[in-house]
Amino acid sequence: MRQLRNDRHRLPLRPQQSGIALMAMLTLLTLLGLYVFVGQLSTTQFLTARALETTDALAQGRDALIADAIAQPSISDAGYLRLPDLGVDGFGVAAEGGGASANFAGNGQDRSVIGKLPWKTLTSGPLRSQGECLWYVVAGRFQNGVKTAVFNWDTQGQIDVIDGNGAVVASNLAALVVAPGRSLGGQARDLADAAYRQCGGNYDARNYLDTFDNANALSGEVNYFAGSTNNRVASGNNNKRFVMAETDFYNDRLVFITAADIFDPLIRRSDFSGEITSLLDNAVFQAHLQAIAVTGSKGTDNLLCNQAPNRAFCTNWKEMLFLTQLPAPAPISIDGAPSGNCSRVLIFAGRRGAGQSRNDGVERANKNNYLENPNLASFNVPTAAAANFSGVSVFDYRTPATDVVRCLP
Repeated sequence: MRQLRNDRHRLPLRPQQSGIALMAMLTLLTLLGLYVFVGQLSTTQFLTARALETTDALAQGRDALIADAIAQPSISDAGYLRLPDLGVDGFGVAAEGGGASANFAGNGQDRSVIGKLPWKTLTSGPLRSQGECLWYVVAGRFQNGVKTAVFNWDTQGQIDVIDGNGAVVASNLAALVVAPGRSLGGQARDLADAAYRQCGGNYDARNYLDTFDNANALSGEVNYFAGSTNNRVASGNNNKRFVMAETDFYNDRLVFITAADIFDPLIRRSDFSGEITSLLDNAVFQAHLQAIAVTGSKGTDNLLCNQAPNRAFCTNWKEMLFLTQLPAPAPISIDGAPSGNCSRVLIFAGRRGAGQSRNDGVERANKNNYLENPNLASFNVPTAAAANFSGVSVFDYRTPATDVVRCLP
């Protein structure tokens, strides 16, 4: 009986012990869940911070290149983008961060080139993403190493970007700023020279820009110029497609620089408008225009820029000039007021407007892609269809498509 009473006294303890064990288990699960949540939160925060760092570095690099291009003292030198850092200075000595290289000049005109961002020349300091310095691709027609023959707001870059499916994302770009991701299979980023103490690594684009193996190339494209020294210089002046995708074989981050990104701020410079005025009003140049035969689709086939006050500016912007002979001396409208009698009319056509395209020689020979009415209707070569011409005397960046006109007596 005593043993039974003792057992009865012990029976109520079993539910208490089970409850305590359950509470302990719940506490443990709660702590475990909190640990996992905090871990996931930390990973997300880390990835977000890294993405923001990359985005910020790319934006800084892009802005530095554009600012440098439009800030050149001479308007004739403005707009061209620096060469990339190719790992040597102007004397061929190993150095990093510079935008002038002795080993590029022989590659020829209009050749696109890849290298690291020239942070020393841009005075930006090394800009990095995930520890790697930024890289940079510049279209041949926009680089300042060997300048293109004609450079203006209609100049087209030779860089296209496609997505992972091969669809075109952007075309005719002036440049790309690239943040290489972690190294992928085959890429080796060993230090090539002690002089590269800031960014480290080497200058073979294949070791940084993807994909390393052609067998893994999306749409047959790799983000470098295969076959050249360090895979960095284009073989010709055709467009090259770069891949923007996130796969096992591509992890480059890209930002674009378009022609508009450069010329939108450049034409705001007061000396740009001033240079147009100087060209159109120069007495020697006007006398030349009054003496030449009016031929070609724009009437300017016989125009010689060595008669212009700024030969380089004239060469780059000659495409905008239209010249015609009036049927008989007559006034035209300038700034809303009639001029004196004109024997010839000179027009500096503005920036292309809606519906106008100047992508090739055929389109650039078509007056419809330059002029607006009444100038479009009246212009003809060698003799205008009518004397009804109208425009402004001074170029204004706020209305860049407006024709600037001159009366040649």
